[in-house]
Amino acid sequence: MTLIASHRKEIPKSSWTWDVTANKLSLGLTFLNLFGDKVEEVPEGFKTTVLEAFNVTEPSEDIPFYRKTQHHINGKYYYIEWVGEAMERSESGAISKMAGFAELGTSRDDFTLTLNQEALFFTRLMDNIKESVYFKDLKSRFIKVNKACALKFGYEDPADIVGKTDFDFFDDEHAQPAFDDEQGIIISEEPIYNKIEKEVFSDAEGSVKWASTSKMPLYDDKGVLIGTYGITRDITAEMQAKEELKASDEKFHQLSEKAPGFLYLHKVDTDGKASFPFVSEGIKEILELEPEELDDSMRPLIERVHKEDLKRVISSIQESVKTQKEWNCEYRVILPGKGLRWVRGKATPILQDDGSVLSSGFLSDITESKRILKINELLREQFESVLNAVPNLIFLKGQDGKFLMANDATLEFFGKTEGEIIGKTDVDLGIDPEMAKKYHRDDLKVIESGEMLFEPENKSTDMAGKTVYHQTIKVPFSQAGSGEKAVLAIVTDITSRKKTELELSDTLHIVGEQNQRLLNFAHIVSHNLRNHAGNIFMLLSLFDMEESEQEKAELMTYLKAASEQLNGSIEDLNEIIDKQYKTESDLKEIKPAEMISKVKQVLISEILSYNIKFIEDIDESLTIKYNSSYLESIILNLISNAIKYRDPKKKSRVKVNLYEKEGSTYLEVSDNGLGLDIEKHRDKLFGMYKTFHGNENSKGIGLFITKNQIESLGGSIEVESEVKKGTTFKVRLT
Repeated sequence: MTLIASHRKEIPKSSWTWDVTANKLSLGLTFLNLFGDKVEEVPEGFKTTVLEAFNVTEPSEDIPFYRKTQHHINGKYYYIEWVGEAMERSESGAISKMAGFAELGTSRDDFTLTLNQEALFFTRLMDNIKESVYFKDLKSRFIKVNKACALKFGYEDPADIVGKTDFDFFDDEHAQPAFDDEQGIIISEEPIYNKIEKEVFSDAEGSVKWASTSKMPLYDDKGVLIGTYGITRDITAEMQAKEELKASDEKFHQLSEKAPGFLYLHKVDTDGKASFPFVSEGIKEILELEPEELDDSMRPLIERVHKEDLKRVISSIQESVKTQKEWNCEYRVILPGKGLRWVRGKATPILQDDGSVLSSGFLSDITESKRILKINELLREQFESVLNAVPNLIFLKGQDGKFLMANDATLEFFGKTEGEIIGKTDVDLGIDPEMAKKYHRDDLKVIESGEMLFEPENKSTDMAGKTVYHQTIKVPFSQAGSGEKAVLAIVTDITSRKKTELELSDTLHIVGEQNQRLLNFAHIVSHNLRNHAGNIFMLLSLFDMEESEQEKAELMTYLKAASEQLNGSIEDLNEIIDKQYKTESDLKEIKPAEMISKVKQVLISEILSYNIKFIEDIDESLTIKYNSSYLESIILNLISNAIKYRDPKKKSRVKVNLYEKEGSTYLEVSDNGLGLDIEKHRDKLFGMYKTFHGNENSKGIGLFITKNQIESLGGSIEVESEVKKGTTFKVRLT
């Protein structure tokens, strides 16, 4: 796209880059030259105006990117053309970055497209939309169609359709009503919008499709009616899905009348949205819900699930939808009337043509069967408890706390015979009186409530005075014959396991420290190399777009410096890898002033792009013993944050102070950026994954890493900040 020849003059061009995802505009180093020598910085609101123009329509790789903007700067109007193309795409295929050149026009007339340009734009638009677009004369004959329309009728070239009518492609069942609609529009000049049509093709198979069509009257440039034009969208898949759902609804309604539980249809769309197209009346009995309560939300259903089972239930449903495997799950629900109940859900998921997943399912109450199963399980445990071959301590006590039965393991633990234990209490057997009282209270609680009691860990002393650990299960028991209530206890010696757990805990502590070091190293790699790579990438992008040899030479100097800085960081990281672990012993003599200079080179592209001014008060002679990778990471994080959270309405300034005081070395980094409410955020400012300005590039780990690195080497960090005035970080390095 070029300016109209009569208005062109020799005006420099400048490069630009648009981050579509972040909606951010970056301008080339020579951009201000467009406005002459009087403009020293980009005017306030300039980028906002340009981005508004860029976002009028979604950018496309197939249609030339072209925008025009008008600006009033220093009492003068400027007209700018923006021409570009797609540079990068996201994983989903959408354009994520565009780049191009900005060129200055001489008058408002430069904003006029030529007829050829308008024709080119129209043709490309026609050929790159999925809907069928067509124009017809007064006799409903095609005079122009787009490529999608031609392909619909089986033709590669749209020109082959010209002169034909709907009767050449469709059966009269569709062609005649379509013809009547168009003739009615010609008579009334009233358009038809979004009419649902059944398209029956006249091919050998008699293919049938469904479409949504809008038709309008067509006028020439003098306002004379010359025909009609329309847009048709294929909705066959949508109509088929509706028919299938309707058939499923009828089937479920018939089944639900006889089902003891409730039937349902569960649908998950391609965007993850879940809904219930159908729920039978049985849900009233099973979950105490009305079917219509699930019309707009499945929250009422989720709220019924027991909180301890909720995660498992949701995960099982998601896995079933993802794999289209049968869902079969038993879980607890809490009902307003019936309280705790057990239910079993089953469903068969089927992938639909539109990509959604439709599951037909059934939910039933299994509380009674669960209760019987629990009783049988207790009976089985009672039977097995009398077996003396097991190492567990198994014994039976009455309501008075006296032993009624004890197995061999129990006798061995107390060092007693059966006759010395039966009829005795815990106190009689040498148990501490306070502990014995607790045991008896627990026994009575089990007997009176009829519920099992589980104690995962008890510490005690055996008859030899050795410390032992036990795990205890107590269940209610009815004595055979008399039916008197008692408590059956099963005690497992977990001393060996406890010892192993303690040893494992010590081992895990050591492993945890090593993992923390590895994690810290990984964060350094991620942060440091990401900044180096981003700097090089941006400089390369600017180099590719730059035409000026002088500017290219300057960019090449920056690229060389960035490459050297990257190599230096890689060498430092390789040195750490060779030593295997990052510890406080990885220290060497470093001049912080040199590291500050190195970091500024790493960030040179951002410093230039945002015109960052540095104010420095640095003791060049200061030398400290420090970990070089840590120091680079600390300085890089603090300065990059100062740039990242700058105030776009101000000229950004970053102040760096390095000095020695009372035997300690201090580093201060201040900015005049956005700032934040320090009283509100102070406690979580250095937390992992904590962000405060909504910046898409913010990961929420930079300050967390920085604080850990500083404190691991015996230093400290403080922060002061005020909204709209800026932030100051004060670091005591040594």
